[in-house]
Parts: sequence; C-alpha cells; structure tokens
Amino acid sequence: MKRHKDDPFALVAVNCHDNEEEFKAGQESIKTDYASIFGGAPIASAWGVNGFPTIYVLDAEGKIRFKDTRGPALDKAIQELLDEMEKNAKE
Repeated sequence: MKRHKDDPFALVAVNCHDNEEEFKAGQESIKTDYASIFGGAPIASAWGVNGFPTIYVLDAEGKIRFKDTRGPALDKAIQELLDEMEKNAKE
C-alpha cells in the first residue's frame, strides 16, 4: 500500500500455500508492496480462517479490529485506525 508508506502501520499477508516455489512465483507475478509470509497454516488455524483471502486489520496492540474488509471498506478501516492513533498521540 504505497499510499500509506509513511504511516505507522504494516500490512502483512499470511499465505498457506503447500508449495514454496509456487508461492514465490505468485509473489513475483503480482509484485506486492507488502510483506507476505509463507507457511502460515498455524496462524490460519489459530485465527479460524475458512477461506482465502481473509483480511484482518490489527491495531497497534495487535488486537484484531476488522476482519474481511476489502476495497473502500479496507481504506476506511485503515483511516479509522490512523485517525485514532493520531488522536491518541495528541492526548
């Protein structure tokens, strides 16, 4: 998410591919601009992921704040957290 490159958060993808070479080839082909973890099956299991992709937005304390947000809703969720962080920094 290049538009948020200077904002204080990170976007990380957790992948559950069975084949690491296919995973790497896929990452190369889509040219993501965020971190992507291979071998995320334990995370997916712990978080109750039923389908892919499942998107989670976590706050600065690691608490899940939004799940399965996409498109404009994802942008809104990120902006909400950034606004909240800015407000908390001023207090």
